[in-house]
Amino acid sequence: EKLDTGGGGGGGGGETNQEDAPPAEENPLMNAISKPTKETEKGAQDATDEQPKNLFSEQGTLEGQLALLAGADLRVRLTEQLVRGQTECMVCLERVKQHQPTWNCLNCFQVFHLNCIKKWAKTARTESGGWRCPGCQAVSPKTPNEYRCFCRKQQNPEWKRNEGLVPHSCGEVCGRKRGEPCPHTCVELCHAGPCPGCTATILATCPCGKEKMRMKCGEQFTCESICEKMLNCGVHKCRDQCHQGPCYDCLEVVNQACFCGKSVRDVVCTVENAGIEQYTCGKPCEKSRDCDQHQCDSPCHPGECDPCLLTPSRVTTCPCGQTPLEKLYERDGVSPRESCLDPIPTCGMTCSAKLTCGPQASPHTCSAVCHTGPCPTCPETTVVRCRCGQMDKEIPCCELTGRPDDARCERRCQKKRSCGRHKCGQLCCIDIDHVCTLICGKMLTCTQHRCENLCHRGNCKTCPRVSFDELTCTCGSSVLYPPVACGTRPPECKELCTRRHECSHPVTHTCHSEDNCPPCTQLTTKLCYGGHEERKNVACLVEGISCGKPCGKPLSCGNHACIKICHAGTCLGGEGCTQPCARPRVCDHPCGQPCHVGDCPDTVCTTQVKVTCECSNRSASLPCSDNTYSRVTTALLATRMADMQAGNTVSLKELTKKDKKLECNEECSKIERNKRLALALQIRNPELSSKITPRYSEFMKEFARKDPRFCSMVHDELTKLVQLAKESKQKSRIKSFDCMNREKRQMIHEYSEHFGCESESFDAEPKRNVVATALRDKSWLPSISLLDFVQKMKKVPVPVSSGVSASPVYTSLSKPVGDPAPSKDKIDWFD
Repeated sequence: EKLDTGGGGGGGGGETNQEDAPPAEENPLMNAISKPTKETEKGAQDATDEQPKNLFSEQGTLEGQLALLAGADLRVRLTEQLVRGQTECMVCLERVKQHQPTWNCLNCFQVFHLNCIKKWAKTARTESGGWRCPGCQAVSPKTPNEYRCFCRKQQNPEWKRNEGLVPHSCGEVCGRKRGEPCPHTCVELCHAGPCPGCTATILATCPCGKEKMRMKCGEQFTCESICEKMLNCGVHKCRDQCHQGPCYDCLEVVNQACFCGKSVRDVVCTVENAGIEQYTCGKPCEKSRDCDQHQCDSPCHPGECDPCLLTPSRVTTCPCGQTPLEKLYERDGVSPRESCLDPIPTCGMTCSAKLTCGPQASPHTCSAVCHTGPCPTCPETTVVRCRCGQMDKEIPCCELTGRPDDARCERRCQKKRSCGRHKCGQLCCIDIDHVCTLICGKMLTCTQHRCENLCHRGNCKTCPRVSFDELTCTCGSSVLYPPVACGTRPPECKELCTRRHECSHPVTHTCHSEDNCPPCTQLTTKLCYGGHEERKNVACLVEGISCGKPCGKPLSCGNHACIKICHAGTCLGGEGCTQPCARPRVCDHPCGQPCHVGDCPDTVCTTQVKVTCECSNRSASLPCSDNTYSRVTTALLATRMADMQAGNTVSLKELTKKDKKLECNEECSKIERNKRLALALQIRNPELSSKITPRYSEFMKEFARKDPRFCSMVHDELTKLVQLAKESKQKSRIKSFDCMNREKRQMIHEYSEHFGCESESFDAEPKRNVVATALRDKSWLPSISLLDFVQKMKKVPVPVSSGVSASPVYTSLSKPVGDPAPSKDKIDWFD
């Protein structure tokens, strides 16, 4: 082919560097280009009228007519943006200035900052070692590291504003190859965007090669002749009219017969079976051998069958091969064999043919007499050792299924594989590395995919899946641009959350990617569950509150009210009322049985009743239905019945008395006597134990003078503690004092001894405190407090020393009334 004009292919301008050009792929940016102008649309319509073909079929040109129009528009738009400095880098989203180093993709023609594309190439790596373009995702094998012009001829091109050149252009002829089928290079000056279509005219040949026509480079035509190109089979020719592209596969049918003549088939003509009329059917041949007595037992095959191996000319020895047949003929006096059907004489010696059993160096031999056909089973045994060395035993040769040196034991390997997780489990294993062939299957850090590599040690690699879609927050304000690694969380957004919320309070939290919004913390006023009171400053997230008061709602039984603490939901919760019945019994005590319907059951009253003796010294708590009174009443009734039988009159009033009392004991008599004696002697406290005066230490006395308030507080607390211990059913009671210094703790320790209490200090300074324990049976109350003792010491007059011995003064116990009365009879106070 020769050029018709010199303008189409004159611009060589040197070799072009296409190392950075990725393979030609579908360009998504080309599909997203804005529609062409009216003039280009009109030109495209005229071209369509001349050649009525689908614009997207890409027939006649490499890129299609619509792609050419879009490429021209893209080239003009990129040129204008570069000149004005308005081109946007898709990596940093900043403007590409005229003086900044750049790199442009030869697939989508997008322009980037050189530094930005270097950083991008390090992150957007592929499994093959290349990297993906952020504009079209085309894979490039090498990372860009130089600033070159659009045609890749000049390094670090200098932009000269006054010369009218496009920034980042060298100003020379582009010279880039347009690709097949155009053999010419671009004759435009170094430019951005795709190269324009070739304008040269050439002498083109139709696809079948029978006609030639002068036309524009890149265009193709077809003649009306028959193609007659050789088809894929290499035998038949194409019968279609001259056409573009490769011819169809041959559809001729070839009839084939097998070599043995038993089968016939029809197959489509291909390169493998073109001109071949026979094939192998795989069945036994069954043709007669050269002896005409036996048939061929080999599968269907080409050529002649193998000769018969039993013909007299081929058999010259006995079956074991030790004795020639001539000697056997002479020994036995028989005539020689004349046909392959005649039997072969045997020599009568041991066969001695080597068998497959036994050691490999010295295998066993056949011990049978010379015979025809296969040797019988070996009666001996063979020492078998498996390949892993676990099995080493002697077994009969008849049980061998293979070679003795290739035996396998049934032991499974228990060693760990290379992954450290699984066991080998292989039978008769001889591996050293034990490589694990299972798939790892662990969940990757993205929590969406599992590891697809072979099972391995350590952590799995990061998920190799990468998304090339933009990742936005929920409201869309923040955007994370591709490539986005799998499992990446949406970007943080500082805007307020725009989701619909349950409450009407103003939103205070920012946009988030979680499914549920954080709870509202706005302070509100809410009623408690039972509607008893209204609480303020309650967070909106709190669904219900309890006021701590009894619920008080009437129960379904109609007799009681709910005694639970203010709660949510129903009071009984599907169960019946179990509160004690409050109806009075005959003894005036409540029923006490679980809430019931109808009359109260006739049960024993278990209410505790306090019973005292006549002097109230003794007291006890007994059940209302205690048998003690029943026994007493029964005894009295028996006495009265005896009197009635004797004919005497009986009074039953004592049996109807309800107020029962304990009997006084000897202790009661002593107390009563002491009371009368004290009354006679005018003694206020007749108990002897209370007259014992405590012996307080000098430290306690001095401390009481300095801090009487503290001593009064300690005395009151210890008094309450002892009283609680005496009244409690438990063995002891505990009182924990506040943290205090050493002197106050010493005061409490010494004061506790006068109450019969145990005391102990806990914790470290300065948080050390005292804990006092009062035992019910060992504690008591002192007869006089520390403060009273100190005040009493102040009131006692100081004794006056005198040298004259004073005679004792006797004081009368009787009260003096007026003048002394005349002596009367002596009064006995114990009468």
